[in-house]
Amino acid sequence: MPFPFGEDLANVTRDLEAIKLSLVRMQPDDCEARESAQIAREISAIRLQLKRLEADREWVKSVAARATSSDP
Repeated sequence: MPFPFGEDLANVTRDLEAIKLSLVRMQPDDCEARESAQIAREISAIRLQLKRLEADREWVKSVAARATSSDP
């Protein structure tokens, strides 16, 4: 059985890569300091959510492994 969330993870990765590239192309005049601070907060929130998702993914894998190993 393939691990669930693979396609969703690929979509999230693709979207984050697109965001990263758009941020890389930004020039200093493209946003005001207030907008820059908001972008920084949103990036921090995304990073935190990704860490939580990774922890959840590891937990699901461990539960699945235990369930599989206890099957007769």
